Amino acid sequence: MRDATLVLALVACAVAAFLCLYVILAPGPGLPALTRRIVRSARTFARAGPRNRSAPRDRKVALAQQMPAFLDILTLGLLAGLSFDASLELYCKRYNTELSELLWDTMQLWRIGVESRASALEHMASEEGVTSLQRFASTVSEALAFGTPLSQTLERQAQVIREEQKSLIEEEIEKAPVKMLIPLTTLIVPAMLLAILGPLLAPALGIG
Repeated sequence: MRDATLVLALVACAVAAFLCLYVILAPGPGLPALTRRIVRSARTFARAGPRNRSAPRDRKVALAQQMPAFLDILTLGLLAGLSFDASLELYCKRYNTELSELLWDTMQLWRIGVESRASALEHMASEEGVTSLQRFASTVSEALAFGTPLSQTLERQAQVIREEQKSLIEEEIEKAPVKMLIPLTTLIVPAMLLAILGPLLAPALGIG
């Protein structure tokens, strides 16, 4: 137990020393990106073990599917009089999803002063490459810059995302009959022909 604690302490000291050297020798816009990587690496290390990170494509799908519920919670929090940060923290603490973990890591960046709120959200959305997340980050940035009300805009965004997801599901349903033609023509129809014509052709071919 003491050896493990000593190793963790040495690792923490090494990371702190590296950050200090980085700030002294290379100050500039690279620090926020480095900090984001460290925060995410720490999160990944903490979750290492039986649970693995999902594939990039599955992760994007999961983030997009979780956006409507997140926007609903955020809107309700804002309508209840909570601040943006308090509403965001409410979602992150109540929900155990990939989106909540991503937002929690991003929120720590502006809380410790590494980036501004708008910059952290925009970088997060850009790195993940999820369209609905990018629209959310852009909306929040504009609201913070111009002081416009956020709750109504987020409510509309949630509705738009649900309609888009519904359209995608309907498209997949429409494609299902076309996809079924391949196994139908290659497997089912020949088997049915053999079952029907087999007994009729057997006497003519002298089989049986």
